[in-house]
Amino acid sequence: MFILKNNESLDIARKLVQSTSLGESLDLLKEKNHSAGVEPGELLGQILGLSTVNLIRTMQVDFIAGEIVGEDRQDIIDDYVVESLRRQTLLALKDGAERMEKCQEILSVAEGLQVFWAEGTEEAKGPGPRYFCVKEVLSRLGDASNYDLRDAFFEFTYLQHKYFIDFFRALLKVAPAGGSQKIQEGEHGG
Repeated sequence: MFILKNNESLDIARKLVQSTSLGESLDLLKEKNHSAGVEPGELLGQILGLSTVNLIRTMQVDFIAGEIVGEDRQDIIDDYVVESLRRQTLLALKDGAERMEKCQEILSVAEGLQVFWAEGTEEAKGPGPRYFCVKEVLSRLGDASNYDLRDAFFEFTYLQHKYFIDFFRALLKVAPAGGSQKIQEGEHGG
């Protein structure tokens, strides 16, 4: 069992943000977004909501969930959202209160996207929940026909998941299954 010490969740969150190159990804997604009606705050909330649900679901992989208890996982997720907001350059946040409000918005977006992992739904079949999360975010941004943005979101989501897996394998000193870096869909439910 991996037990977190004081402020270790914040250190993990910082390393997660850094290892996934979140800042560069945000800049690229902003550049590819052509929807004139989307304000930077909305774009940021949707992107970080997608990123957060990706982390939430990745942390439910058996080898992570078995080593990091639920309360510690939640601390890492909360710190990840805060650290993501601290490092982003899409939107200037005036103070801590505004940052915390944005954190709540991001966590709400992430919670709403978890519906795509619900068992027994059609969305849980086929290309997978991450695919449907991206489609939902694109729809919310009103830029669903922007293929450059769509492709950038898919690449962001799937690479980020891989980086999260790699990060936790190194943190928990877990060897890849079968000597391969590939994660089987059944191992993490999508």
